[in-house]
Amino acid sequence: MDVRGLVVMMALCAGAILGESEPAEQSSVERMEFMQEIRDECRNNTGDDRAFQDLLVVLNQDTPKCFMQHVNMSYLQAPITNLNKQEQTKLMTQICGQVEKSLTCINPVVDKVKPCMTDDDDLKILRKLADTVPEALKMICNDSGAMLLKLREPLARSCAIELAPTIDVCMDGMSNSTMEMALSRYTITECNEVYKMRDCIINRIRDCGANTYLELFNLFYRSLLSLTPCK
Repeated sequence: MDVRGLVVMMALCAGAILGESEPAEQSSVERMEFMQEIRDECRNNTGDDRAFQDLLVVLNQDTPKCFMQHVNMSYLQAPITNLNKQEQTKLMTQICGQVEKSLTCINPVVDKVKPCMTDDDDLKILRKLADTVPEALKMICNDSGAMLLKLREPLARSCAIELAPTIDVCMDGMSNSTMEMALSRYTITECNEVYKMRDCIINRIRDCGANTYLELFNLFYRSLLSLTPCK
């Protein structure tokens, strides 16, 4: 499977789980370039489009529905500017506890994308991304949900919508040879492309103005980088 597609898809999924962005409409998700690449991979590896259609259902319907079954949406939508610090802490604690339970919503996505994979590196990336989401939640909820408070600000919410397209665009600069090479075989040439992609994402996040996302990006970036010889 195309690594870019896998990473962006999991970014969309994680965004839905953490409740910081609105679920994309099915037609808009399906039209995204990386989803077309995933469709091709699913078709090549399974012989038809059934696996891809099953994945779309999970991404567009099951994951948001699962999240809403675990999380009281009124908590996420509650205004916080008129709450004192104690009330904010209580609200963030309630949200974090519910979102933690919703992490199980990622499992169906992982299960549905596996039939489209034939490459061992793809499975390693998938596991790394899925395993890092709980770490991201822990980071967000530390210090009485201080980061979660920042992520609820209007600027952060608007930037969240741009995260998946940003990753898609920045990974587009990586060569086909790098994308197809086994991660363990990366040399300085491939690592330099990875660093360029990293800098592209960081600069776009900074341009958006929601620097809180840099901490989350670095968490996932370091996790994936551990699969390569890159430092």
